[in-house]
Amino acid sequence: MPDKKLFINPFVLGRIRPGEPFCNRKKEQSDLRTHSLNCVDVVLYSSRRLGKTSLLHQVLNSMEHKGYYGIYVDLVSITSESDFIRKVVEGMVLGVGKDVTSRSFPKRIKGLFSRIQPQVEIRPDGVTFSIKYNSTVSLNLLVEDVFHGLSKFLDAREKKALVVLDEFQQIADLKENKKIEGLLREYIQGERNIAYFFVGSRRRILKDMFTDKNRPFYKSAFSYPLGNISKDELSKFVRLQFADTGKNCPLEIAQEIYDDVGGHTYYVQKLSHILWDIAETKATPALLAKAKTELLQSEARDTFENMFQGLNQGEKKLAKALALEPTRQPYAAPYLARYELNAGGVGRNIKSLLDKDLLEITEDSVHQLTDPLFAKWCSM
Repeated sequence: MPDKKLFINPFVLGRIRPGEPFCNRKKEQSDLRTHSLNCVDVVLYSSRRLGKTSLLHQVLNSMEHKGYYGIYVDLVSITSESDFIRKVVEGMVLGVGKDVTSRSFPKRIKGLFSRIQPQVEIRPDGVTFSIKYNSTVSLNLLVEDVFHGLSKFLDAREKKALVVLDEFQQIADLKENKKIEGLLREYIQGERNIAYFFVGSRRRILKDMFTDKNRPFYKSAFSYPLGNISKDELSKFVRLQFADTGKNCPLEIAQEIYDDVGGHTYYVQKLSHILWDIAETKATPALLAKAKTELLQSEARDTFENMFQGLNQGEKKLAKALALEPTRQPYAAPYLARYELNAGGVGRNIKSLLDKDLLEITEDSVHQLTDPLFAKWCSM
């Protein structure tokens, strides 16, 4: 009897690379490609782990096929101005020098910067990167060298670029944040050959950078909030991945996966991943219940416990209250009494939870926890 064909779990955890199963987002991809082609700057935001980075890499890959340079800069770990410069230079150098050999690499990036010297070594086991510059050079001149340098480089080659600045709101935490914002606006505005995408998951902070009339980036980019994928599309995707790997996931199971995690893209993917692993041939209600428990335990252990312990007592009490009962009236006396909340502290704690992107206020003014699974854990 022939061996059964072995399949790899189709539900990828982490960033989904071009070519791997990717659910829909066709409209978003089309919109973002159009903005790129028109060199329109975009501020794109959503809650954490909703698929922003995977979506943007799909768009970057598509634009590279159209002859653009695709430049991705991850700013999540920056803690200083020098970190910021290094990360941006690294993204630009690797984007411009993509798919070249170690011998041709220096020629490709020649003339990109004048004051900064990128040091890149391409080896079989990966790429090592560092930069050198005179420590006496001011921040103003370094920012000019990086952003004006890219612009001149593209003009000389009659090329265009899409630059994605992921977790852009992190610069708001830097000591020289106001200066950096002003300098960036000066060198970015009016670019004809570059589309900049400012991306982030700390939505309140990122949105304030572009909606506060006293900030340099005020009304300088097209606002693009990223929401959940529809239940119909994501359920179809889940069922298709099961079917393509020789397993069956009934429609009602796929829909329950979506409903149980509030349509959150990452959790749909992870819950489906767990269910696929434990289902030999068919997903069943009993197996789904087991997968739900495993998902919640995994997230609690890896994320929620530390996240909750990092809150002060007032934030913890408010988070538990909102997990049990999202509300339009968090200051109402009955609500405060029901959850033993202090009226004076609620305002401060709402602001701090908003800044941490643990709380969101919907269009119809409902205050609720951003993460549906964290809300479920807090309510237990």
